[in-house]
Amino acid sequence: MQNDENAQIHILEMLTLFWLFFMTAAFLITVHVPDEPSISMDAEMQFAGEDAINLGLGTSSEDANYDSRLAELLASGDKDEACELVQNYLATGVEANCWLAKDSATSQPYGETANPGSNTVTAHGLVAVDGHLWTISLDLWERGA
Repeated sequence: MQNDENAQIHILEMLTLFWLFFMTAAFLITVHVPDEPSISMDAEMQFAGEDAINLGLGTSSEDANYDSRLAELLASGDKDEACELVQNYLATGVEANCWLAKDSATSQPYGETANPGSNTVTAHGLVAVDGHLWTISLDLWERGA
């Protein structure tokens, strides 16, 4: 009868491989990988910013020459008040820095400004006033984050 040492070695190899795969699987199962940030939160903040801009454009003007209070404030050069008008329409729990640019000028911050406490999302709006095109940008973040 022939000595079966080769068979014993193959059995030990198979047991070793099984143990290696089992331990690898056990390790991977215990590794906690954090979930990606939800894109729905980003979209929610962006919609909040767009809504605030649209509400500013929907606010009635005190001067009959302008379509909205926001357009009136931009035409008169009241940039801080224009930004504060839009910032006041933000949803609860959302804060924003407001940036304005006239025509092709560089955007500048106006209104109440703060340092974001978390990642920001930006919403933009365009307003045509007296032959000029104003860009309104809101850098939005969640309050208390």
